[in-house]
Amino acid sequence: MNIKLYFMGFNGKTVIILGIVFFIFQLINFISINEINPEIERAQVLAALSSISIILIGLLFERIDPKSGEKVLLKGDNKFIYEKEIPKELLDELAWGSQTILTSTAAASILINYKGKNILKRGIISPNDFSLGEICKRSIKDMKMISLVNTKFYPGKEEFDDFCPNLPSILIYPVKKDLIILIGGWSTRCFTKSDEKWIMNWIKKLPTIFENCKY
Repeated sequence: MNIKLYFMGFNGKTVIILGIVFFIFQLINFISINEINPEIERAQVLAALSSISIILIGLLFERIDPKSGEKVLLKGDNKFIYEKEIPKELLDELAWGSQTILTSTAAASILINYKGKNILKRGIISPNDFSLGEICKRSIKDMKMISLVNTKFYPGKEEFDDFCPNLPSILIYPVKKDLIILIGGWSTRCFTKSDEKWIMNWIKKLPTIFENCKY
């Protein structure tokens, strides 16, 4: 049997269950002992502490390695809409980049806003016209990426309803002061560090391309 496949299901919950089973076994063993002496007491205490330690390790593992949520049925149409005035060289780059993000990461939708205008919308999107809200404006002001891993817990999430109404997670990338990219995910915590790094590397190219195209 392939060892990698054997351990694919081994996670924090498995460790917790294993610790509980060990604790139950040592408890049954203690109850079934006819005569208790100091050596047995010490062994039982050590067994109980070991079982509890295993359970705590499992709980810690679950906290540091949270799982993404289930895929959400998004409300919107699968479309590719872009500004007709975009120069061909720039459009080719944006079309390639957006398609790659949608097919190679956990992204379900992407929106590019330039100078307050939505120049490209692709994937599962709302038919409404999206306008930048407070969260996007803060991202541009600080020039820092904002990751909403679970939009359910973020106040002001309504500003993204015109992007896609029920997106469970969103990445907000400020490219420059007048250019921002939104990427919506299929589920909560769905974007990996590898996804974010790949997207960021592509986005770093865009300011130069926009400048060269004089758009």
